[in-house]
Amino acid sequence: MRHAVIAALVGCASVAAAQQVKRGAVEPVDVYRMAEPAPPAKYEREGKTITNPDFFCTECAKDKRIPYQAREEMKDILETVKRFPADVEGEREMRCGAFRLLEHDAGEILKPLFGEFKEEKAIFIEDGFFRLFADFDGFHTKKPIYPRRTVELEQLAAILPHVSDKTIVLDAHERAHLYLLRAHRVRRDFESVVKHDPKAPYMDFLGPYNGVKQKHEIFIFSKQSQAGRFMKTFLGHSDQLDGECWHTLGDDSMVAIMHCEGITDVWLNNTFTHRVASNMLEGFRGYQYDLPPWIVIGFGHVMERRERTDYNTFFFGEGKRPTDEWGRNKWKPAIRKLVAAGKVRPLAEIAALPHVNDLTAEEHGIVWSQVSYLMQLDLEKFGRFVHVLKEKKQGESIYNLEVRALDEAYGLSIAKLDEAWREWVLKTYPAL
Repeated sequence: MRHAVIAALVGCASVAAAQQVKRGAVEPVDVYRMAEPAPPAKYEREGKTITNPDFFCTECAKDKRIPYQAREEMKDILETVKRFPADVEGEREMRCGAFRLLEHDAGEILKPLFGEFKEEKAIFIEDGFFRLFADFDGFHTKKPIYPRRTVELEQLAAILPHVSDKTIVLDAHERAHLYLLRAHRVRRDFESVVKHDPKAPYMDFLGPYNGVKQKHEIFIFSKQSQAGRFMKTFLGHSDQLDGECWHTLGDDSMVAIMHCEGITDVWLNNTFTHRVASNMLEGFRGYQYDLPPWIVIGFGHVMERRERTDYNTFFFGEGKRPTDEWGRNKWKPAIRKLVAAGKVRPLAEIAALPHVNDLTAEEHGIVWSQVSYLMQLDLEKFGRFVHVLKEKKQGESIYNLEVRALDEAYGLSIAKLDEAWREWVLKTYPAL
């Protein structure tokens, strides 16, 4: 189940729309015990040139900040060989990370993006896990201020030493590297929750990128029209979408597409975080079936609302738009009011929904709260819950899988979870 964006995000091959909507006032950010910030990378240099780069960047190549002019010159650095413990289709190893995007040779995608699509500030960066295409302007790092500014500028300075904690404006190239760093932060936080071990038995026959065989792909366009044209050209989807998340069946990669027209960097960062986090969850241990929409959407909102609570990404069916103004104010009082009035449908019904577009606008808030409750109840158990969700038995329905995962991880039934969550909301969420 993958979703698109006129409102959107998720899964494998069904389209949903996603919408970037300023829905929500500023609330205190919920805190979850995730990964510590990564220390700045350590690169060796001769003058301004990084002599041991672990990434390729079109702009860095042009400016001779790396000693490579083409991505293929870094093939041995950027690609990897996955070795299986036993033969798979007569082979003991598989080369992963070939230079591909959206199931095409990457050149077939990048050539029009750097040409006929008329992107003004096109930049492509690839490292050992992500491929990022970005076309956007620079931005002012203090309008508004954001909580990770100091850490992010320190990490960015390891790549671009002219950046410092006194830097006020980042240009398009610097911003592209910043978004790659942000992608790795989402990855690091997710892996800390599930305690991912790339050498664990569950990874023996899976791809090296947390379970998929190709790298996670991210495309950020400056305008909706460019994003729409891209999705229509290479996916055959509506050119009216704001973006989408997708799983490619052939190459087995996770793809996130979005635009930043008319939105600030903090807003884009929320949408970006939601999509990358959802792709992490869906692709972890292999993308073999759609996870329950309430968990994917709920987790995406948890991750983006750790950044800011006033910019939220909604996903609806293609062509479907929200019909109400739910959530433009603070979420917690609104959710408490719904629970108190008995206007939240039972979790058993929400858990049985097959598609993202079956969730209403207000249920985006409900599932955020339910997933947040599980994570605050016990983050280690939530990690176990995710692992069980990735261990579907033959013939087991997705609903029965949810029932088993909750029981094995938390010792809860869906009914007991629903009851406990409602009590928690009434006890801890403020009234209007």
